[in-house]
Amino acid sequence: MQRKRLVFFAGLDPAVSTRPAFMAYHFASVAHRSGLEAEVRLAGDAVEILKDGGVPDPGYNKRLLNYMNEAVESGLFVSV
Repeated sequence: MQRKRLVFFAGLDPAVSTRPAFMAYHFASVAHRSGLEAEVRLAGDAVEILKDGGVPDPGYNKRLLNYMNEAVESGLFVSV
C-alpha cells in the first residue's frame, strides 16, 4: 500500500497574520499524532516565523509557539 504525506502550507508573512502558520502547524500536528505522515511547508515570507523574534506578540500567539516546539520535539517535518 502506498502512503502519502499530508502537506500543510503557509505562505503569509507572520507580521501580517499568524493564522495561516498556526493552522498549518495545528493540522500537521494533529495528523502526526494520529500516526499519519505530515509536513508543515513554509514559503515566501512565512519563513520569517522561524527566525528569532519571528512570532509577533508571543503572549498572544502562545498556542502557535507550543505547536512549533511540539513539532521539533516530535520530529514533525517542517520544510522551507
